[in-house]
Amino acid sequence: MKPDDLPTFLLALQDPRLYPHPVTDFDLRETHISWILLTGSYAYKIKKPVNFGFVDFSSLAQRQFFCHEEIRLNQRSAPDIYVDVVPISGTPEHPRLNGQGKPFEFAVKMRQFMADATLDH
Repeated sequence: MKPDDLPTFLLALQDPRLYPHPVTDFDLRETHISWILLTGSYAYKIKKPVNFGFVDFSSLAQRQFFCHEEIRLNQRSAPDIYVDVVPISGTPEHPRLNGQGKPFEFAVKMRQFMADATLDH
């Protein structure tokens, strides 16, 4: 993933000072429908503004709705991992996680788990 391909706010969110907790071992992962910001203790999943027919995240309202659905559904089986839906406000150049003002994006905040606990290991 090249930096030129990323939205401005994702580039800005790579600054550890923007998080309300210590950031260690920052990494950015990408799937066909999400970007995942790994910060050491927490992961933030941001749904891409895409519509593949089987999934439609093309509007901010839809991304917000499906973030809340992800929390609602997954807290039942993994309550210690799924924390909350976090609004991203401010501007793309100066985003604020859980900040005041009108959100321009949303993220699912999760407790980060060890890489060897994932299915690809």
